[in-house]
Amino acid sequence: MTGDDGAQESGDAATGPARRRVRRAAVGWTLAVVAASLVDPAAILELLGASTTAAGAGGAAAFAVAHLVAYGVLAWLLVDGLGPDGSNAVLVTVAVATAAGVGVELLQAPVAARTASVNDALVNAVGAALGAGSRAAVGRLRRR
Repeated sequence: MTGDDGAQESGDAATGPARRRVRRAAVGWTLAVVAASLVDPAAILELLGASTTAAGAGGAAAFAVAHLVAYGVLAWLLVDGLGPDGSNAVLVTVAVATAAGVGVELLQAPVAARTASVNDALVNAVGAALGAGSRAAVGRLRRR
């Protein structure tokens, strides 16, 4: 179906204006993830009313889940923005989201309240792969 602005709609994602909106959402989400990664985690826990000393393994698990979700959502948006057709979009998305995750870890290195972590970068990559793969799978199911 073609609209007045020349955008075509497929069963998965629209091209033209709708795809540009998804791309803007991906940029916004990336900026939010970067900003959140530069904040002191203890300050976040304090705002939530959680004890910074009692966080322990539960706190580490919560932050790992936050990494998975943050990069999974980013990858989902990127696949939508690139067009969910084909494995190239998924591979490019995983590479871009993983690079963003590595970049964020490098940005954290000079921040006193944060530490750069290879483990976090790996969790970011896993989240990106899960998000991109999930979006591609949903797209395939919708086309059936």
